This record gives sequence, structure tokens and C-alpha cells, in this order.
Amino acid sequence: MSWDTDRMSEAQPTLARRDLGLRLKAHRERIGLTDKQAAELLGYNVKTIQRIEAGTHGTRRLVVESLVSHYGIPQEEASHLYGLVVRGAERGWWEPYFDIGAGQASRPRIPLFLETEQSAAQIWVLETEVIPGLLQTPEYLHVLQAAQLVMSEEVTESLQGLRTKRQELLYGRSSLPVLEFIIGKAAIDYLDAMDPEVRDGQIARILDVAAMPNVRIRVLTQLHAAAAGAFNIVYPGDATDPIVFMDAPDGCRYIEDRRIVSMFEETFGSARGKTVLVEEYLK
Repeated sequence: MSWDTDRMSEAQPTLARRDLGLRLKAHRERIGLTDKQAAELLGYNVKTIQRIEAGTHGTRRLVVESLVSHYGIPQEEASHLYGLVVRGAERGWWEPYFDIGAGQASRPRIPLFLETEQSAAQIWVLETEVIPGLLQTPEYLHVLQAAQLVMSEEVTESLQGLRTKRQELLYGRSSLPVLEFIIGKAAIDYLDAMDPEVRDGQIARILDVAAMPNVRIRVLTQLHAAAAGAFNIVYPGDATDPIVFMDAPDGCRYIEDRRIVSMFEETFGSARGKTVLVEEYLK
């Protein structure tokens, strides 16, 4: 399953909604019902079932109770599903940053990625042209924003706040996930063209994070399999399969198909063989 988002939508998957949808879909398929058959059985439009299973539709407990009954879901599992309904309706930590500029504070809105990242057990990040967001200093981000397409001041500030909060939450965890960053040589070399304070502060930040437990930061020094572009692979902290996330100015893409995710994992592993540790590169 994958999401291709070419424009921002009010209905975006969140971690709780995604989990709820995947579990309900698995139970439906377990009893041999198509989404159309389930909709007819329950008296719903098939698109309602599809939105619930995709995690893009806020679901009332009454609807889930009906699905639980018709799918024959055990009580223990049902209780977990009801908890996901509540969590799916809660305001996310990221929401204030999307309220500014009529929802234009991020291109695109990426709550599923933001939530999954904060609870992940492992994260792989590959960036060829810029320092990854989880490593950026505020000063570096200001320079990066100045080089990009013009945005309003309030949207720019909102993006800065989101980046800061994202880092605070991740690095504030009692136990860091396993973090591996692969950065293109160009991203490091571009620092030389920046103000010395920005450059030195960003390098210090990279080395500080590299010294943290469970963290490896590498720099590409040769042509590599991932030359076509940047991506993130996020491994949730439960039994859920990893997702690949790719961002772009006009939209984002989520990939969950395990076969395709495996290709990205192989690409990351191949690129890893063309790197040196950042501490060695910066000597």
C-alpha cells in the first residue's frame, strides 16, 4: 500500500488511524470479505470502508463497534481498537504548525511521518544535497530557507518551530532509536560557502549528535546507488512494517509495499558501502 500526495488534504493518515485501519483491514480479509462486501453488509458506502482502512477518515467508536461485531474480533483486540479510535481523534503535537497560513505551513502535511518518527525503533536517513532535518541547526535552516522558493514570514517561522519541536521530542526520548544518517559530500561541502558561524555551528551539531548512543553519521565519497534522490526509512517500534517517506516541494510519497521498501533498504545498504564516518571525513 502506498500514498501519493500531490496536494495537501484535510484528511491525512496519523499513526493511530493508520494502525486502526490496517488492523480492521486484516480482520476483514481474515473472514474473506472484500471492502465492497463489508460496506454492503454494514450499510456503508464502500469509500467509507476504504478511508477507514487507509487511515484518512476519523472513525467514531460506534462504527468500529459495528465492524468488531461483524468481523468477529476478540474482546482484547477490540479494546485495543477502541483505544486507537480515541487516540486518532486527539490533537497531535504537530497540529499547531499546520494552522498557520491556511494549512500552508508545510509542503505537504506529513503527520504520519512525524508521528511514526517519534515512536520509531530505528530510522535511516539519506540526503544528498542538504543536512538532514534532524541534524540541522536553526541558523543552517535559515540559510536553507533563504535559498528555497519564497514563503511568507509566518510559514517560514512555523517550519522553523516544527523542525525545533521535532528534534526536541526525538532527542528528548529516554532511549534514542537507532539512527543512521548518510549525507552527500555536497551537503558538507556547501557549508564552506556559508558564514563561518553557521558552518562551525552546524559541524559542531553534527559531531555532537554523532557522539550520541545508537547514532551513526556517514558521508558519501563515491558514486552510489542512491544518487537519484533522498529518502527516509522509518521502522516503527512495534510489529508494523517500515515505511519509506520522500518529501518534495509539491507533495510527498509514502511507500509501505514490503517488496519496494526492501529495494530502498538495499539501496541504503549499497550506499553505506561508499561512505566514511563523518568524524573521519571532517578531520
